[in-house]
Amino acid sequence: MKTAIPTPSHPSRLSEALAALGAALRAYPTLLRIYWARTLEYRVQILIWILSGAVPLVMLAVWLSIAQEGPVGSFDAGTFVGYYLAAIFLRRMTGIWIIWDLDRDIRTGGLSARLLRPLHPLHYDLARTLASRPLQALLVGPPIALALYLYPGPQLDLSLINLLRVAAATFMAMLLEFFFQYAIGLTAFWTSQAVAFHEVWFFIKALGSGYVIPLALMPEGIQQLLRWTPFPLVLSFPLEMLLGRLPPERIALGFAGQGLWLALAIALVALLWRLGIRRYEAFGA
Repeated sequence: MKTAIPTPSHPSRLSEALAALGAALRAYPTLLRIYWARTLEYRVQILIWILSGAVPLVMLAVWLSIAQEGPVGSFDAGTFVGYYLAAIFLRRMTGIWIIWDLDRDIRTGGLSARLLRPLHPLHYDLARTLASRPLQALLVGPPIALALYLYPGPQLDLSLINLLRVAAATFMAMLLEFFFQYAIGLTAFWTSQAVAFHEVWFFIKALGSGYVIPLALMPEGIQQLLRWTPFPLVLSFPLEMLLGRLPPERIALGFAGQGLWLALAIALVALLWRLGIRRYEAFGA
């Protein structure tokens, strides 16, 4: 079924779309305050969840033992420390965990109640995600900053312009994660394996994003292949920028890639939602 494109002959549709967008934007400050308060109620659980992400620390110990005999490629011991400690922080800033809630609500019919709210359910999930970032930064940032300060060797580009670029790239990476995971969650309209799809996505992303192994240490052929995927953009891109390892042209290409993949992810979510909600309502959920 073709969707009509708003034209001057359809001003009402365009005005309705703009009004809906304006209403959503006006609601975000309130949603962020609500979900920030809710996040503070579960700060202990969040701390335990943060401490459970030990994969980078394990890999750091492995690489440090290897680096004792000399640099590995362009990485020495100090570079490995800076890389993996920064990876822990950036992972906390970009990680999204909404797949289970979305999958449960669709399969059990809980989505019906959410559809009665004034905004699209996606806005509530996005606001909850955004509201959790400051607390995670406060819990993870200071100990990592202290470790980087005390350990000799890590080199980070902490110039103001680079920190602003890293912040922008990290925010874009979080949005990429959010919309791709939301798209995976929406497959629950058709299958009970949405969470299994996410586990496959997470495994590939852990390897392809540089979370487990720095991409610079992978074979050149694999590096070239990964550049055509969104995986390096959700972690490796802001991480290597923070380490000062990216030339200006690579930074520009990275932001362009994030923008293109984000547009694709948003379009995919819109398509899956439109098709899935018809199926959901048809079955009277």
